[in-house]
Amino acid sequence: MVVKSLHLSNFRNYASQELQLPPGLVAFTGDNGQGKTNLLEAVCVLATTKSPLVERDRELIRWDEKSARLGAEIELPPPPNREADVRRLEYSWRVEGQKVEREMKVGGVPQSAVASWLGQLQVISFFPHDLVLVTGEPEERRRFLNLELGKIWPAYFSDIARYRRALQQRNAFIKATYDNPNRRETEEKYGSLGELNRALVSYGSRVLAARSRFFAEIAPLLTETHQRLSGLEGPFEVEYLPGLSAWRRGDESDWSRLFLQSLERDHSDDFRRSSTQSGPHRDEFAFKLGGVDLRRYGSQGQGRLAVLSLKIALAHWVRDTLGDDPILLLDDALSELDSTRRELLLEEAKSFAQSVVTATDATFLGEVAAHFRVSEGKVEPVLTTA
Repeated sequence: MVVKSLHLSNFRNYASQELQLPPGLVAFTGDNGQGKTNLLEAVCVLATTKSPLVERDRELIRWDEKSARLGAEIELPPPPNREADVRRLEYSWRVEGQKVEREMKVGGVPQSAVASWLGQLQVISFFPHDLVLVTGEPEERRRFLNLELGKIWPAYFSDIARYRRALQQRNAFIKATYDNPNRRETEEKYGSLGELNRALVSYGSRVLAARSRFFAEIAPLLTETHQRLSGLEGPFEVEYLPGLSAWRRGDESDWSRLFLQSLERDHSDDFRRSSTQSGPHRDEFAFKLGGVDLRRYGSQGQGRLAVLSLKIALAHWVRDTLGDDPILLLDDALSELDSTRRELLLEEAKSFAQSVVTATDATFLGEVAAHFRVSEGKVEPVLTTA
């Protein structure tokens, strides 16, 4: 998969910009604050309808404008004896009072559901903000899992949405029971606790199974990638820690049973706290190098390399799972690496059908398929070496 062309209209600091992009390694260079990151962010928004950097769509619209539009031509690898498939994606949004109205089109055909949009464009991105995967709160790591697994497995996207609804209902039941001892009135409104538990376990166990499968499949890729980037032979892993009180490491044979046991074990605590203590909404994962938790004891450099290793390994996992390369986006990923690790990271980037990097300094990029200079929201080609 490659992005053949990209169009931005009223996006961030771009009034209007059209780009033709080749396969291979593409570089955007320029001073800070000129719009390099915005180009990568635009590709992410096209892939997921969400920015990885801000929460509100309104912040993506150029100052003093009321609407913005992104478009891209995506080339997919050809089936045997057939031409490559070129797909046109369009995503636009406009401010209507206090609301932001969105429109999504594939090949000119409107799309109503985000679930059907996810996967049209497969992107794996690294932004400096992603270091929160090591240093931030568990919610950041769960958000990462939900986004990446939802892009690959559409059923996961549905399961996590249904799990959240079931969790809200169960928590509402618990709180209502605490506030009103008349159990019959509560059950008439929400259903019985047994029914709510079964719904929670049904969807939650599928989420747990998907996350467990993901970590099992990506584990060898993580080890290999970290060794290639770091030059270290020490064990590196991302340890999955399910949020079930009845779980012990190595005990993943029956997620439904483990989840139900956890709910039963936590029954009194749930009612005392008016919330559900066990479930995938309590999941965690930890970066460990030589058995040491990097969140507590790792340096900033170790954390940066850990996240880069995760993102590169994730790109390899997507390739293995889907049989097609994702687009790899690396924003300012090279600046804090030594020369050896820069070269190693660029070699990893070149192993994908298309990768896009940003940098303030072009001297260490080496040979690229296309090089663009970015200045004040304008992009100009610099050279073509391949």
